[in-house]
Amino acid sequence: MNTGIISVRYARALFAYTEHEGVSDEVFREMEILARHFALEPRLRPALVNPILGTRGKIALIKSAISERVTRQTWRFIRLVVRNQREFLLQSIAVNYLDLYRKARNINVALLETVVPLAQDTEERIKTLVRTRTGGEVELDKHINPELIGGFIFQMNFMRIDASIASQLTEIKKHFINEHR
Repeated sequence: MNTGIISVRYARALFAYTEHEGVSDEVFREMEILARHFALEPRLRPALVNPILGTRGKIALIKSAISERVTRQTWRFIRLVVRNQREFLLQSIAVNYLDLYRKARNINVALLETVVPLAQDTEERIKTLVRTRTGGEVELDKHINPELIGGFIFQMNFMRIDASIASQLTEIKKHFINEHR
């Protein structure tokens, strides 16, 4: 059984359903929360596949991972997934839904690593630059990484710009070693 294909199909069905119902924005936020909970709590997935936990318990666990108030559409979808015994795919379904939503809304996800937090105006300039280059919106995921020494690393789609001092020092070291062999 190819779980990747199955989870994509469920995500597509959920996305089409929520688009039709006009609640895809709300369900996007709920799937974002669910995906984050799966990433932060590694015991969530094994708990969902535990046969001791019945259908009601699994639904309650999933619902509490999202929040107490979920859209009717998300609630119906969760019950469908658990009824079909596909709860082990829920993390993958949530991530695939997020991807489908972002593609449909032309939202790019970019990662920016810096040594210190960015000033708000610098962050806005980066977002504006990405918007003009891509014609879409951008979600900027910022991380602080002191090992960079200075500069930044920017990643989006298949593009990576490494303008960090650490990588420049590594390149200088490689060049020096190659010249003095």
